[in-house]
Amino acid sequence: MPLAASGTSSLMLIIGVVIVVVLLGLFYFGRRQVTRRPNPPQEPQPRADSWEEPHDGPPESR
Repeated sequence: MPLAASGTSSLMLIIGVVIVVVLLGLFYFGRRQVTRRPNPPQEPQPRADSWEEPHDGPPESR
């Protein structure tokens, strides 16, 4: 029986290493994608700090 346990543990080790390699690859790929994004504009944008939609007149009372 010790051979079966050894085979199972080596299989789990291989699966664990594959998972770690895949996660590291995804992390590397994601970091490359983020660095390729254009930077947001540095000058102030119109209505950048506004939480309301523009409207023509005063707010309607209901």
